[in-house]
Amino acid sequence: MSKTLEAQNKIIISLLARTALGIKEIDRIVRSGKKKGDPDNFALVYNSLDGTKSGAELAKIVGITQQGMSSVLQTWEEEGIVYKNDETGFYVGLLKLPIKKKPSAKAKTGNLNNEANTNKQEESENGKES
Repeated sequence: MSKTLEAQNKIIISLLARTALGIKEIDRIVRSGKKKGDPDNFALVYNSLDGTKSGAELAKIVGITQQGMSSVLQTWEEEGIVYKNDETGFYVGLLKLPIKKKPSAKAKTGNLNNEANTNKQEESENGKES
C-alpha cells in the first residue's frame, strides 16, 4: 500500500471513530476496568498501537504481563476501538487520545510557593500581616 493511501486510510478511520464513538468514549474504555497499572499508561499504550508493536513491548509500558496485555487488547478489539494489521498481526488504534500531563514535582513546588506568596500579598493588602 502506498504511503499516501495509508495516510488517507488513517485519517478516514480516525474521523469515523470520532463520529461513531467519540474520543471521550474511547478514552473511557481505554482507562477503565484496569485492575493493574496506571490508567494513563493504558492511554500511552493505546496511542502506541500503530501495527508494529508486540504485546510484550506494550505490556512493558503498563507494567503488566504479556498475557494481561493480550487480554486488554482482545477486550479493546471486542469493543471496536482497535483492529489487527493484516500484514503484521499487531493491533492498530483508531485515533490518538489526549494525554493529560502530570505536573512535575518542581512545578508543584513552584505552584505552592506562588500560592504562599499570593496569600501573603493578599493578607498584606488587607492589613492582616502575620
